[in-house]
Amino acid sequence: MEPMINFEAEQAVIGGIFIDSGSDFALYAIETCKPNDFSTTLHKAAWKAIQELSGKSIPVDLLSVKDALEVLGIDDTLTYLGQCTRNTPSQAGLKTHADKVRKYGQLRQAAGALNSALSILHDRSQEPPERINQALSAISSIGADETDQQITNLNEHQAALLAHLDAINEQGASITGLSTGFENIDMMTGGLRSGDLIIVAARPSMGKTTLVLNMLENIAISAPSPKLAIFFSLEMPAQQILQKTYASLGSVPLANILNASAMRNDKETAKLGNAIGLMARSKLLIDDKGAQHITQIQSRAKRVAMRYGPPAVIVVDYLQLIRAEGESQTIRIGNVSAGLKNLAKQMACPVIALSQLNRNLTGKPTLMNLRDSGSIEQDADMVIFLHDEDYEGQRNEHSLTEIIFAKNRMGKTGSTYLQPELHLSRFTDTKRLPEPKQEQTGRAYRGRFDE
Repeated sequence: MEPMINFEAEQAVIGGIFIDSGSDFALYAIETCKPNDFSTTLHKAAWKAIQELSGKSIPVDLLSVKDALEVLGIDDTLTYLGQCTRNTPSQAGLKTHADKVRKYGQLRQAAGALNSALSILHDRSQEPPERINQALSAISSIGADETDQQITNLNEHQAALLAHLDAINEQGASITGLSTGFENIDMMTGGLRSGDLIIVAARPSMGKTTLVLNMLENIAISAPSPKLAIFFSLEMPAQQILQKTYASLGSVPLANILNASAMRNDKETAKLGNAIGLMARSKLLIDDKGAQHITQIQSRAKRVAMRYGPPAVIVVDYLQLIRAEGESQTIRIGNVSAGLKNLAKQMACPVIALSQLNRNLTGKPTLMNLRDSGSIEQDADMVIFLHDEDYEGQRNEHSLTEIIFAKNRMGKTGSTYLQPELHLSRFTDTKRLPEPKQEQTGRAYRGRFDE
């Protein structure tokens, strides 16, 4: 079995630094290697001292490192450090040795993560499903910070961007991200972008779950080429999600599906059959396990990606139901929002998280109305509110739902509108503008965007 240590490379890296700590070779090694990449206590401490001295612009030599180690209570190191220097005649191989030290350090860290995962699996104080998810989370940390990303000139990224824009142009598309299937929303966002955390917030019963489900239907079911999507539903069971999807895809009132009256009407039965046919193309995966911890959501998403391939979008309904550590609600929600943002970056896809607003909110919502808004607002790339002036009254065919883009890091802020058809569990695009208030004009006028 191969030992996960290269002791000679560690000595060569430490000794090579003393030749010229300001050279390109030395700076590469200082950037590349971490103290834990070294295998012995002395090597770890010496490398930590070297990095700290370099960071303070203090010359790194035998005496300065010896003094730093003595402060830590490690004495009589001068002879050994001098031996490392004598065994390293030049810096010619310093980069190569630094890479070896780093890679062997990664191997030992991976072994440690696997041992930790094994210990978690044997922890009888937790239920088996919880053990499995925590073990997977421990394993997923292996190499998480090892992207080998180099610093590049911005112009080096032009070719990839131009190729991406050419592909969009050939397809006749007008957006650069993932289409939601709603033209009005896509015009505001340019499509949903990989790595973005998108918050969709509204008061209860405003239709935020319906809106996001409609987006998922457009992406993963009814699109010409359906894309894989994951929906973590912490509140609504999969059966209810399917009922709402049937209503939307088949244009059948949800009430008729719930009481099975649609099956007694030939016309609606045919519509329901069309919806069932569309569902055969579905790439929408539902996870309706309730009360999930943020680490469970992260682990389960990664397992889905390993089995089915990378998802185009992930949705979580809703943010306040996700469990996380924290001494207060604010800290807990902060850990959740940070975890969801990290998930978006790791999975290289947009993550949409629904969030509740207080029912007693009056007027249009703002970022201040987000519950525990500080961390959510900071982590989110986009915050979308749903607002309807008829919410407190009776919604009808003339009602409009305002889609407010309160934060849009890479696009426009402002509003657009959708037509709510909540009896069919859906929203549709519209060109209408809100009707003027009757008390203001005495007479309502229904305008259109394109008039």
